[in-house]
Amino acid sequence: GSTQQPGSTQQPGSTQQPGSTQQPGSTQQPGSPLVLVEAFLAALTSADKDGRIVVSQKSDNLQTSSLKFLLLNPAVHFASILQEARAVVVAGGTMQPMSEFYQLFQSAGVSPERIVEFSCGHVIPPDHLLPLCLSKGPSGVEFDFTYQNRDNTHLIDELGRTIANLCMVVPGGVVCFFPSYEYEKKVHAHWSSTGTLEKIGKKKQVFREPPAASQVDHVLSSFAKCIQFNAGDGNQGLNGALLLSVVGGKLSEGINFSDELGRCIIMVGLPYPNITSPELKEKMDYLSSTMPKCSDGRTAGQVYCDNLCMKAVNQSIGRSIRHSKDYATIVLLDVRYSKPSIHKKLPTWIGSSLVIHPNFGPAFASIRKFFTDKKKR
Repeated sequence: GSTQQPGSTQQPGSTQQPGSTQQPGSTQQPGSPLVLVEAFLAALTSADKDGRIVVSQKSDNLQTSSLKFLLLNPAVHFASILQEARAVVVAGGTMQPMSEFYQLFQSAGVSPERIVEFSCGHVIPPDHLLPLCLSKGPSGVEFDFTYQNRDNTHLIDELGRTIANLCMVVPGGVVCFFPSYEYEKKVHAHWSSTGTLEKIGKKKQVFREPPAASQVDHVLSSFAKCIQFNAGDGNQGLNGALLLSVVGGKLSEGINFSDELGRCIIMVGLPYPNITSPELKEKMDYLSSTMPKCSDGRTAGQVYCDNLCMKAVNQSIGRSIRHSKDYATIVLLDVRYSKPSIHKKLPTWIGSSLVIHPNFGPAFASIRKFFTDKKKR
């Protein structure tokens, strides 16, 4: 296995402050607060129907209060490009779901038949990836991690049993993504009190995403060293490490878990954004009032919310496969992933080979066989 440390793809200067791209002739100094004021005033020149001013005021802590301009219709700034160019190519690594780009082009006046979508396959052979959706755990408890149900202790126990079983057969590193820091903390505390962490720890040393960014490198280095020193068949003692992470957190983007560092990526639930957020509500209401409904009856605002969720999922689950000889399994733990409206938003190279397992037994058997076959080669 490779001994490459996670985080090697992080670019220097990622903490650059607003205003550091000072234009020639500007009288503002880099990092000056007046640059933000200038940008805010410039944003107010937009038409009132295309944006909203969002005021977040907290009387107990003025420093966390904010004043934002929310652009609801980016098409007004994109239209001039479409008018002047014969063709526009929008390219990226994690662009799916694609419907927001269709919304952008159509809002800017482009007819649907002019939009051409092309998606490349992956560099790995098909048998180097095993993506699956798991609807139930070993005891038959359904994985329903909706906000109303995810605090159910029976569900959290079933999640622990599932991960403990997977850690028995997956060599090297396992990275488990939770929908929020709050839920990761709650699950970890419950597992600590029930002995689940101790059981998992017999096969995988457990690491957690740190609260402070300054601690990330240390945790990643310790995670990698543990895997390097405990890479074995797992019949006795440790066979690697488990990293508990958060979608949209410090470890879900820009970090490589290649080779032994990420043989299995587990996604717990669907990380939907907070629908009570004023910014999200304004955006959803705007889209629903200006765009037609989908064929399944969902509004454009609902589709936008789904897309935010699935883009975050896609950013996280793509962390493991980083080169042509790499291999991994991706486990999506939630019955909702079995819905076509959800799993069709996965990247094509993952969604095309996704296997939906209603029960735990066949899924566990396929994962065990996957790694047994790789070990023989």
